[in-house]
Amino acid sequence: MEGAPWPLAADLETELAAALGRLAIENALALPLLGPAERGPLVEAAERLSYRAARPMLGEGERTVRQDFELCMTVESGSPFHALAAALERAVAGALARLNPPPLAAPPRFNDLIVQRYRPGSLGITPHRDHIRYRDLVAIVTLAGRARFFLCADRSGCNAREVPIPPGSLLLMRAPGFGGLRDRPFHMLSDVTETRISLGLRHDVEAG
Repeated sequence: MEGAPWPLAADLETELAAALGRLAIENALALPLLGPAERGPLVEAAERLSYRAARPMLGEGERTVRQDFELCMTVESGSPFHALAAALERAVAGALARLNPPPLAAPPRFNDLIVQRYRPGSLGITPHRDHIRYRDLVAIVTLAGRARFFLCADRSGCNAREVPIPPGSLLLMRAPGFGGLRDRPFHMLSDVTETRISLGLRHDVEAG
């Protein structure tokens, strides 16, 4: 990935190793990643992007997912988003090397980047699972704003458990292949009280 190297905390690999060691059981968790100074250039870059509205509804019947946000999937290779993605790839690789056995045979390659913007009062997105083509590990960085993220048992939102995602946090969620597991956790986002901007990083096995 191109772009100037993105500086991350020296102890991040240690924190990531501990988080990855728990992820197969917890399904998703979050840890601090960026302070206000580090988030500033990313928020500014996000404000310069061109967004489109997400489809308000996906699926049919009991599988219907409602969503209310804007997104940009065209992120130039020289942007700070790619630099951050590359730095996280390296940090995850270092964290996996500390685990025996590691939950992944090889570090994920974040080849799918998406910036999402949720306006205050937005519906967010109802309970759903990520597409099956996303494998190994999902990473979502909250750059700005406030909302609530929940894991749940099914599409009705049963047994919801909140994972706090304050600005600057890194949310990690397992995907098929992590720890030998093949299922995909249900999750949802709601209660958007401040404009939320997030960077989603995924390994798309269909992208080559």
